[in-house]
Amino acid sequence: MIPQRKLFVANVLMLLGLAPFLLGAAWVAAGISYAQQHKGAAGGSDAFLMIAVLGITYTFALLIAGPGALWSRRLVRRHAGLRTRTATVMKWLVAIALAAPLLAYAGLALWIYWIVPAR
Repeated sequence: MIPQRKLFVANVLMLLGLAPFLLGAAWVAAGISYAQQHKGAAGGSDAFLMIAVLGITYTFALLIAGPGALWSRRLVRRHAGLRTRTATVMKWLVAIALAAPLLAYAGLALWIYWIVPAR
């Protein structure tokens, strides 16, 4: 397979890995917005469903988009002429999307354990 085709496949893997995760995050944001506007209308199991959706889609993104980004990076390092803006943007999007939940969780943990008790 030619390097251009490999890079195309890596980009498609990144896109396919991130799409469910971003759609799941949008669904969670919409659910939270709905619950804030309609107090008591959302059931208690909705939170568990949201956590499950994000967990499954994050794992899917980690297993599909992560290796796609690493493969794309390796291809661009081997073949300098393959560097494209699309591949670069996709790699950064994958890195941000996979790091954001971990950073958000770390920030929440710091806020709960150090800032809230200090009040």
